[in-house]
Amino acid sequence: MKGKRYALVCAGIGVCLLGVMILAVNLGAVNLRPSWIFKIIANEIFGRELFAAEWKPHLVSIVWNLRLPKVIAAAFIGASLSLCGVFMQALTRNPLAEPFVLGVSSGASTGAVAAILMGGLPLLGTFSLQFGAFAGAIIASMLVFAFSGGGNGTSRLALTGMAISAVFAALTNLLIFISPDTHKINSAVFWMIGSLAGVTWARLPPIVMVFCAGLCAGLLTRRSLDIMLTGEERAHTLGVDTKMLRRILIVISSLLAGVAVSISGVIGFVGLVIPHIGRTLFGPVHGKLIAPICLLGAAFMVCADMLARVLAKPEEMPAGIITALIGAPFFLHLLRTGFYKFGD
Repeated sequence: MKGKRYALVCAGIGVCLLGVMILAVNLGAVNLRPSWIFKIIANEIFGRELFAAEWKPHLVSIVWNLRLPKVIAAAFIGASLSLCGVFMQALTRNPLAEPFVLGVSSGASTGAVAAILMGGLPLLGTFSLQFGAFAGAIIASMLVFAFSGGGNGTSRLALTGMAISAVFAALTNLLIFISPDTHKINSAVFWMIGSLAGVTWARLPPIVMVFCAGLCAGLLTRRSLDIMLTGEERAHTLGVDTKMLRRILIVISSLLAGVAVSISGVIGFVGLVIPHIGRTLFGPVHGKLIAPICLLGAAFMVCADMLARVLAKPEEMPAGIITALIGAPFFLHLLRTGFYKFGD
C-alpha cells in the first residue's frame, strides 16, 4: 500500500475508532446527546465551565467517572493485545501465536488472582495486581518457549499453549479453593469474569504507559521484526541480535498481556484476529503494520465491549464472550486451511 493511500486508510481507521468510542460513551441506560459528551469532557479536562450546563448534574458523573474511563480502557486493552499478537507471531514465525492461545493470558490470570488472594504484594501497593499478572505472564511465556522448542512448529506451539493454559487454569482454581478468605475469593471470582465494569481513572495509567513502551519498542525494532520472519539463522547472519530481540519481545509481550489482563480479566483471540486482518490489508512489513494494528485492535475491543452491553441490557455481559465467539471460529479456520505462513 502506497504512502498517501496508507495515510488515508490509517486516518479513516482513526476516525472510526473515535466514532465508536463516542457511541460507546453514549450507549447505556441513560440517554445522552452526543454534543453533551464533548461539552462535559471539555469542562472536566479544563476544570471550568467552558460550556453552559444543559444537562442534569448526575450526567457528568455518568460520562466522566463511569463510561469514559471504561471506553478508554477497552481501547488500550485492544491495542495492547493486538500489538502483543504481532510481536509473538513475528518472534515465533507462527500465525497462531497470541497471548490467549499460548496460555500467557492464563498465566497472567494466575498471577493476578494470587496477588488478590494475598491481599497485595509487599512494597508494591496498588500495583500488586499488575505485577502479579506480569510475573505470571512471563513465567507462562518462558514455559511455552521452553517446551515448544522456540515456537516455530505450528501444531506443537498450539498444543503446548493449550497444555500451559490448562496448568495455569488449574493453579488458579486451586488458589481459590485453598483460600480461607471468602471476601478475597469473591473479589477474585468477580475479576475473573472479565468485565470492564467498574474501571476507574486510577486503573488507566499502567496500561497507557505499558502500551506506549510496547509501541516504541515495536517501532524501534520494526526492521528486525521483518528480518525475523525470514528465519532466525538468516536474521543472525544479517546482523540481528536474535537472542536479545527474543528477550525484549518476551518481556514486552508479557507486560502488554499482563497489564491488560490485570484490568479486564482474560480476553481471548484479539491478538490473533486483528494482526491477521492487518496483514491482509497492509502486508507483512511491520513499519506499516504496527500503527493500524493498534487502531484496529482498539476499535475491535471497544465494539466488543459495547456489543456485550447492548446484548445483555440491562445487565453487562463480559466482553471476552464476544471476542471468543468471533475469535474461536477464526482460530479453527486457520488451523484447517493454513491461511498464510510466515517467512520463506
